[in-house]
Amino acid sequence: MFILDRKLPLWLLSYIFIHLIHTTTLAQPDFLSYFCESAANYTIDSTYQRNLNTTLSTLPTTNNGLGFYNLTIGQGNDTVNSIALCRGDINLEMCRSCVNDSIIKLPQLCPNQKEAIGYYDNCVVKYSNEVILRNTRIKFYVYLANPQNATDIDQFNGALGPLLKDLRGNASAGGPLQKFASGSTSGPAFSTIYGLVQCTPDLSEIQCSDCLEAM
Repeated sequence: MFILDRKLPLWLLSYIFIHLIHTTTLAQPDFLSYFCESAANYTIDSTYQRNLNTTLSTLPTTNNGLGFYNLTIGQGNDTVNSIALCRGDINLEMCRSCVNDSIIKLPQLCPNQKEAIGYYDNCVVKYSNEVILRNTRIKFYVYLANPQNATDIDQFNGALGPLLKDLRGNASAGGPLQKFASGSTSGPAFSTIYGLVQCTPDLSEIQCSDCLEAM
């Protein structure tokens, strides 16, 4: 708990607030990956920036109950579209923390770009001046490879293919609140292969399936 004494001098109060803001900024972990779209920029104190600030501060209140957030604010060229998606197997507290970190970190890394996306292990956050919902066009891919090699590539791929096919079908059929599936199967040399797939729930079943298959 932090309590302010009204008798503190103004310069000390200013120092305390600056210190708190600076500490909060430093507390945000680095993204696994992020992307700033340089095709469209905004100027400082513009209507777009004000809409962006309002959008990001309000976005965490729009959770659909299963870790999907979306919000649009503004009109015309000053419209800001935003979404956040948490991994389907994490709890609400972890989800909320990840989204809060993202909405602070991303504008710092992309200070003038109208479109940006940031990836943490537990969530992804994106904002743009373009429509996001039900849009399957992907501008930026992230690949994170496991450095370990399979002992038998053919057996590994033979087990992985059916697992991903089942997960893709289960996730795609997930409904309008969540499109998520995870599972495992036996791999070569008594190993276990784990899989996890997820789409934003605004996508149709066909859109989700096609997107995951293309991955």
